[in-house]
Amino acid sequence: MGVKGKICLIVGILLCTVSGRSQIFHGVPSSDWVLVEGCTSIKIPCGEELDREGLLNMAQQEAIEKKFGTSIAYGNFMKSFESELRHSEYYVDLSSQFPQGIWKADLMEPEWSSKEAEIMKANRRGELKKKVAAIEWTCRVKGYAQPLRQILPQFEFQILNGRKQVVVEQAILKREAKLSVGIDSVFRQGDLFITRFRSTKSGHLVLFMDNGENAFRMLPYAAFDHEDDVWVEANRWHSFFDLSAVPLKEQKMVDELELMTDREYDAIRVYYLFSETPFTKDFFFTMGDTEHKELPEGYSGLPSVTSRQFALWLQQNRVRKPDLQISVVDLIIDNLNKEVK
Repeated sequence: MGVKGKICLIVGILLCTVSGRSQIFHGVPSSDWVLVEGCTSIKIPCGEELDREGLLNMAQQEAIEKKFGTSIAYGNFMKSFESELRHSEYYVDLSSQFPQGIWKADLMEPEWSSKEAEIMKANRRGELKKKVAAIEWTCRVKGYAQPLRQILPQFEFQILNGRKQVVVEQAILKREAKLSVGIDSVFRQGDLFITRFRSTKSGHLVLFMDNGENAFRMLPYAAFDHEDDVWVEANRWHSFFDLSAVPLKEQKMVDELELMTDREYDAIRVYYLFSETPFTKDFFFTMGDTEHKELPEGYSGLPSVTSRQFALWLQQNRVRKPDLQISVVDLIIDNLNKEVK
């Protein structure tokens, strides 16, 4: 089943995924449980409601990351725009969301505290920053976590725009994944998303893009919807979403991914997931995601699940797939400035 035209993704602002709370634990812990504790703070404008479950999850993950370290390569390449984003304090370091462990039980009720604060805010044009009143919320936790033993990514990739300019790339240097920004770290409205991928081992690749409400499956292509991942050969560059990289007769099987937003600025979070063993999606996708937003004529939406479903699926795979390798990149779509030719 080919896809006519380009795939249009209308994204929303990114928030951290959340998970359910554990009950207070009073028994004897398992031999592989480890005591952890930590706290996390976030600033929100006065009058906005705090996502308590989200902040609780962030505090738990920060406590685990402090004890065990992280198991992903993560890059936040929104720095040049953070001064213009309305609520840049929402964009936390994602490495603490993928620590080498899983929260198992609470030893105490979470401790909550708040104090007056200020955050920077911009006008409609992203100009004239000013300080506005805010509340800084802090959540402190203590409990048990179970360590995971996963490897850091051993693959390389490039993210390019339609002009074939490198936006972000990941290289393996001394057996460690290093992320770096290209000449232009921002996607303009309507830019094409292209990526190239190479792994030190053969295996299975899936790509997702999450906007905090829904997670959109980028790979496999729509023409291969019955498949759960893409097979990649070791030590070979594979191009995706690039019509010029395949013969003419195969182009109808390739999706073009055009990044669009109905906001002035938007953030995109891209997940590269690689494993030597096959993936199973364990859920049914909603095709198109067009229930709330109309897409331009000739466009179709990406298959999606809720961000919560995706987060649970990813956590399950982290537990059952010790060879799972994860890289995550946060980027910006700019809908104010004109495209650079």
